[in-house]
Amino acid sequence: MPAVSESRLPQDEPVVTRPSWTRVPWAIFIGAFAVAAVAPLPQDLSRGGAFALAGLLSAIVFWASGVQDPSLTGLLIVTLISVLGVMSFEQAVAGFGTEFIWLLVVTFILAQAMADTGLGRRIALALLHRAGDRPAMVLLALLGAVVVLSFMVPTAAGRTSMIVPVVLGIIEAARIQPSSRFAKAMLIGASYASIMAGIGVMTAAGATVYAAGAFENLINARWTYPAWLLAFFPLVVVFVLVTWRMLLWLFPSERGELSAGAEYVAEELRRMGALSRSEGKMLVVFVVIFLLWVFGPRWGVTTPQAGMIGAIALLMPGVRVLSWERAMGAVRWNVIILFGVSLALANALERSGAGAWLTAGTLGMVAQPSPYAVAMIVAPLVLLIRVGFVNNLGMIAAALPLAFTLAKGWGLSPLWTGMVVVMTAGPGFLLPTQTPTGMITIGYEYYTIRDYMRAGLPASLVLLALTWFAAFFYWPLLGYRP
Repeated sequence: MPAVSESRLPQDEPVVTRPSWTRVPWAIFIGAFAVAAVAPLPQDLSRGGAFALAGLLSAIVFWASGVQDPSLTGLLIVTLISVLGVMSFEQAVAGFGTEFIWLLVVTFILAQAMADTGLGRRIALALLHRAGDRPAMVLLALLGAVVVLSFMVPTAAGRTSMIVPVVLGIIEAARIQPSSRFAKAMLIGASYASIMAGIGVMTAAGATVYAAGAFENLINARWTYPAWLLAFFPLVVVFVLVTWRMLLWLFPSERGELSAGAEYVAEELRRMGALSRSEGKMLVVFVVIFLLWVFGPRWGVTTPQAGMIGAIALLMPGVRVLSWERAMGAVRWNVIILFGVSLALANALERSGAGAWLTAGTLGMVAQPSPYAVAMIVAPLVLLIRVGFVNNLGMIAAALPLAFTLAKGWGLSPLWTGMVVVMTAGPGFLLPTQTPTGMITIGYEYYTIRDYMRAGLPASLVLLALTWFAAFFYWPLLGYRP
């Protein structure tokens, strides 16, 4: 049976592909900066602004194509625009000093600790054990386990890597064939739930951490952990429940019961035995972190601070469940770099005036739209563009600053507009290549790209409907109005 090792937990790192047309992004990059350097400029656009726009275009093309690591692209562009005088190098690297950089570091350390102790796997098995042998309840428990793990395992790929071995064990124990409809439902469902859960919890994915940081750094809107949870998590729960029924309809189980699968889950729990010492330490530390995330703002403890307290505790004598070397090896520095350089690019657009020029040009072509028109158009447009991006962090990094700028020009709330973008830019349900979770699950060859798309189209429509409902009804009740 295929297995996924938890010894080196996959993270929500940018996905890199190497298509045959790798020269195209480089040609666009060189051409864009050449035009910005020598072409006559429109009124109100400075040469520095032209270079900033060339950097934005190049970043979008590189991030969407995946011909090289997005963080390397970001470093190249940010360094170039600092050399060209758009901003000083000190200003270009200022984004690396934001506290949300450290929340990213913390999430990687917590994910590795959760995998090393085995606590995440135990929680998943315990939830599945309660489902019994009814296929519908097994699928619901599987999706529920992924959502619960989003609070404790702060990467979508990490959650998927914990749940997939359990799914494969059920498939083997129940002697489910590779062509089984129910096997497709479980693996596709695990991927979708893990992706969507990353939106509902501020610390559940690198892209979500970036989004929270961008709100604070670009429009001075500071999210607390409970506020983000209240705004997005109920939508995730609704999405998962609707997706559960949809998957049962699209891929109905061939059997009325999975007794052998239930026995496998029970046996795995027995094999794990009582809660180990390291699992107990991890559980206590997580509870402390969670309580600080929820109540810490009352005492001036921010979300990154609370996470750092817990991460340090996991490395201290008496509690230690990770070595320092193991913790540092778990940090995906390319994601950290991408976080910093995307903030620098957004600041370059602001400082050079390119953002204001772009907004003015857009407003010249589009009359000031109503909030309803913005949500009705922007949400499906972002979903469509998302198909061309091979990672959600790159998509959110490109879309959020532009959404903020346009919202200000339209006289709309950039916070509300950004929330619409976050809901639709993060998930990717149409192609497995859009996210690491999709590529993990499709690798076991229980489903095809066509199967993924067959479920992905209605899942995307559900996401759109939830986004519109939230934008027009739910978020205004919480005080987030356009």
